[in-house]
Amino acid sequence: MKYKIILFLFLSLLIFSCQPRVKPTKVSRAPQIKVLLSRFNNVDSIRLEGRYSLQLEEALYELGKKNNFFYISPSKSGFKFYSDNRLFVFNSNATVTLTPENAQDSHFEFHKNWYKGKIILMLGDQQNILLINQIDLEEYLKTVLVGEMPSNKDSYFEALKAQAICARTYALERMKKNAEKPFHVYSDVRDQVYASLKRQTRLASAAVQATRGVVLMYKDRFARTYFHSTCGGMLEDITNYWGGDSIPYLKSRKDIVGHQFACQPSPHFRWQKTFSFKQIDSLFQIKFHKSGLSRNPQDTIALHLTLKVLQRTASGRVKSLEISYADTSVVLNNFSIRKFFSLNGKGALPSLLFKMQAVNDSTLLISGAGYGHGVGMCQWGALNMSEQGFKYYDILVNQYFPGTYLKEIY
Repeated sequence: MKYKIILFLFLSLLIFSCQPRVKPTKVSRAPQIKVLLSRFNNVDSIRLEGRYSLQLEEALYELGKKNNFFYISPSKSGFKFYSDNRLFVFNSNATVTLTPENAQDSHFEFHKNWYKGKIILMLGDQQNILLINQIDLEEYLKTVLVGEMPSNKDSYFEALKAQAICARTYALERMKKNAEKPFHVYSDVRDQVYASLKRQTRLASAAVQATRGVVLMYKDRFARTYFHSTCGGMLEDITNYWGGDSIPYLKSRKDIVGHQFACQPSPHFRWQKTFSFKQIDSLFQIKFHKSGLSRNPQDTIALHLTLKVLQRTASGRVKSLEISYADTSVVLNNFSIRKFFSLNGKGALPSLLFKMQAVNDSTLLISGAGYGHGVGMCQWGALNMSEQGFKYYDILVNQYFPGTYLKEIY
């Protein structure tokens, strides 16, 4: 009997030692994040659902009951905020805050999307009106998750928890960096995709709640928790994409689960794009104001197009590409390569992990892998790991950000 007790204690300690090191909660309330929803210099509008208050020097105004649809427009010396029966005029230095009376039930509509939290209006540079949403960080994350990752399968839950920690860490780092600025983050891919309340899902909200206040740390500071859709089997070194100092946990390496690439289930794991000679001529004309096909030759002329990879990174991604066409030669680097192959100004080349092939005299075939920059956590890799039984802390600490640790800060 004595040996059984000792064995049980040993097994208990072994199981406990495999759990992530998360420090106890110190602060109960989450901080408030400021998200830029829009920057405009013409007339726009918002609709209030539930009561909001507007505190001015002369009075406290209640809005949202009878006055729930408001226009916002610039004026000669500032901006106007008005409805059919109310008008507020503010000078260029004013910061206007609309505060919901009930943080959970009150929300507002902007461009057919719904948001919780405070509404902040002010003038930015070049007389643009800034529409900013100030909201509890945890509420913000619930909509970021559905904007960044699929949340329609219970088997994705561990990946969603990993994404929640990445998104929380990233947001807190931006809040610290931009503390003195009017807003902390953009609402799109320049930072994180901030989706509408309408898109919130049970699973995404549960993932945020399950990891409340938990962040990823490296030494004594927030880790750089970059993420992307699909790495194509190879993660990228951060210095190859953004330059700067090398970071030990953001190095180039294979992303494998078992005997296959982690993100193999992704619809972007492998892809192909074709471009006609005429399309490349059009792209060259748009980007560099040069066109061979627009000339009026006296006789037949030969138009030579050459695309040459000058440099690849250790992950195989194209770092430098030379394009020679007619009498012009240009060198593109990093994301500018993806932007060049953007037809009609829509989208960009999915990734820089590609090879090129001339199908015939007038068609270029680009065969590629992955979607996004390839730095940090591969979201489709994390989703696959989650389905294979990996836990969120294993996905983060052991797979994508080795050498980091988890910490609960509120």
